[in-house]
Amino acid sequence: MTLSLEETNKEIVRTYHETLWGKGDKSAIETYWSPEAEVHMTDFDGTAIDVVREDVDRYFGAFTDQKTTIHHLVAEGDQVVLNWSTTGKHIGAYGDVAATGKDITMAGMDLLRLKDGKIVECWSMWDGLSVYDQLGVLKIG
Repeated sequence: MTLSLEETNKEIVRTYHETLWGKGDKSAIETYWSPEAEVHMTDFDGTAIDVVREDVDRYFGAFTDQKTTIHHLVAEGDQVVLNWSTTGKHIGAYGDVAATGKDITMAGMDLLRLKDGKIVECWSMWDGLSVYDQLGVLKIG
């Protein structure tokens, strides 16, 4: 039985997310991202897979013992929406915040566009404010 484009793309995104964020295997970036991918994040908008690498390095330098959960995975055409959360222990600098040893939970959502089995465009949003709140740097509410 042949999978639809949507089901194929969902499986690619699931495998990518679990490999990179679940197992910490950074080779998933080269495996699943097009070198010319367009990246849209809160603090960056442009064509640079190096930004993805830098973001991943910053995260893994700041947090350890991460566990990732995929809550929703929805596809339409060449796009997949991934709703996720991750937990980890703060063991290194996160922005200007030195290691606290505190456990955090971070939630986010990515909209990924795929072509020929590779991520060619990504819109990524995550709740950084709640992370700063959990680290005791910023009080929300």
